[in-house]
Amino acid sequence: MLIARNVPIVAAAFMALLGLVSFIMPELMLARFARLDGQISERIWLMWGFGAAIWSVALALVADSYVIGKRFRVELAVCGLLLLCLIFFTMQMSGWWIDDAGITFAYSRTFAEGFGVTFRPGEPPTEGYSSSLWMVILAFFGWLGFDIPNVAKYLGIFFGSITLVTVCHIVWNQTRSLICLALSGVSTSTAPFVIWVSSGQEHALQGLLLTLVVFVVAGEVKRWRATTAILLSLLVLTRPEAPIIVITTYAAVMMLTWFRDGHFSILRNLEVALLPFLFFVALLVWRSIYFGDLLPNPYYAKASGSDFAGILNPFGAGWSYILDGLRASGMVMAIPLVCLAFSDKLARISLTLAAVLTGHVIFVLWADGDWMGQFRFLMPVLPIVAILTAFGLSKIPLHTPRNWAGALFSIVIVIFSVDQIDSFEARPTTPLAVVSEIGSEFARVAELLDIEDPVLAHHDAGGISYDRSIRLVDLGGLVDRKIAKNMANRAFLEEYIFEDRQPHFIFGEINFAAASGFTEAEAFSRDYVPLVFDNRSIMNSALSHVRRQSVVEGDGLIVHRSEDSRIESVTVLNPERGG
Repeated sequence: MLIARNVPIVAAAFMALLGLVSFIMPELMLARFARLDGQISERIWLMWGFGAAIWSVALALVADSYVIGKRFRVELAVCGLLLLCLIFFTMQMSGWWIDDAGITFAYSRTFAEGFGVTFRPGEPPTEGYSSSLWMVILAFFGWLGFDIPNVAKYLGIFFGSITLVTVCHIVWNQTRSLICLALSGVSTSTAPFVIWVSSGQEHALQGLLLTLVVFVVAGEVKRWRATTAILLSLLVLTRPEAPIIVITTYAAVMMLTWFRDGHFSILRNLEVALLPFLFFVALLVWRSIYFGDLLPNPYYAKASGSDFAGILNPFGAGWSYILDGLRASGMVMAIPLVCLAFSDKLARISLTLAAVLTGHVIFVLWADGDWMGQFRFLMPVLPIVAILTAFGLSKIPLHTPRNWAGALFSIVIVIFSVDQIDSFEARPTTPLAVVSEIGSEFARVAELLDIEDPVLAHHDAGGISYDRSIRLVDLGGLVDRKIAKNMANRAFLEEYIFEDRQPHFIFGEINFAAASGFTEAEAFSRDYVPLVFDNRSIMNSALSHVRRQSVVEGDGLIVHRSEDSRIESVTVLNPERGG
């Protein structure tokens, strides 16, 4: 009996030692993680985050097993360690921004400089960003003189940290269980959350607003209807799928009233949906007046091929996306706990959680998921899933099985997080810095060719638009409405690209607009020749061409000609090799 009673102390001591080794001898820990990529010296933040998470679980296990948490404010220490874990993990991603974030950066920079809402001064107004609120926030800091990418990075980490603290507060208030608190924290700080908090995009703000909606509707604020309406209105300005969540949340609020009073009280609860609806209408009016279109470019470029049939198709891309995300993050094993969270009558907070989660899942299924790594579209609702997971754990009636299950699940999820963050950092999705370098390289080639106002056709627009290194024809359609609306229209693209825009360079993969087959046109082979970059790995691409009429002999270039002197290809020598 005595041995059984001391098992939690022994297990917690081992975990505490493991965490200590992660902090003071991270190299030793890294040597045991054979799957980790890269140099040991570049993985220290991962080990520190792992150590903080393990300490939080160890402290929660001991405190819950011996009822220490009811006498001392141990929950603050557990929450603090979880917060450290999240911050350390995000610091591992401090050198990466997704290129799509650079599109918003470009708009924010141009707006802050007084050139209107466009991606580059002198270009016509067009809405290539996904979040109006995020663009305006970054523009404000840019107007104050701050570096916009760094502001986006640190604001993302700040919003992510507030989200984590809010999750911890909700779980502790509802369960009074430290092991549930620890599980909710590590379930939030999985790879998708960490990576997209660090990306420079608006998803950290979106995740925070969704979590605050749950916090408010759960009864933490007196005037909860008005506060919920404000949060949902901000959400409408943050992400285009917000109206779906407004609808599901309003339905949940009416159900809550029905459970309590026996009727839906449609008019009484109307303010929850009315203010967001007015914000949505105002946004549509603004778009129509300023941009001449009710919908933004990303809708036409990315979502025009989606439909609601995917919601009902269990074998569709959307469902696969969700299941793959749960499996990759380790959260798939928490599904039974999520189901257990609804084992008794739906409480106020459980219904709200279900409403927010349902609204977001509808969007993910409709959009058929996302092509970017680490499940960007799942990130905003991971805090919701984390809360449900902790609630499910709290429903386990026996004290000891609940503690051990919570500790085991937490450790496994942390290990998954370390592995997934590391794998992504080794092969990140479209880094902003890489696209910026591509734009700068083409600007350099344009100087070698003596092109005064060079134009590049490329499917990544962020880094190039923000740096303004070279004018752009966006084959991804995000900053080019004509391409966005005609992504698969080969005939239109042939005329638009080869006759109207006539870019000096065409570069990228055979995707987005290039997937239409416009490069198979006669005009392409007639007007463009292959452009090869000597020993530059980031410039290796399936589609790399220069306009034939722009080619001239010069230093740094080798012009390859046929026997009849016709230009066949051009090689750009690497200046670092002394070419």
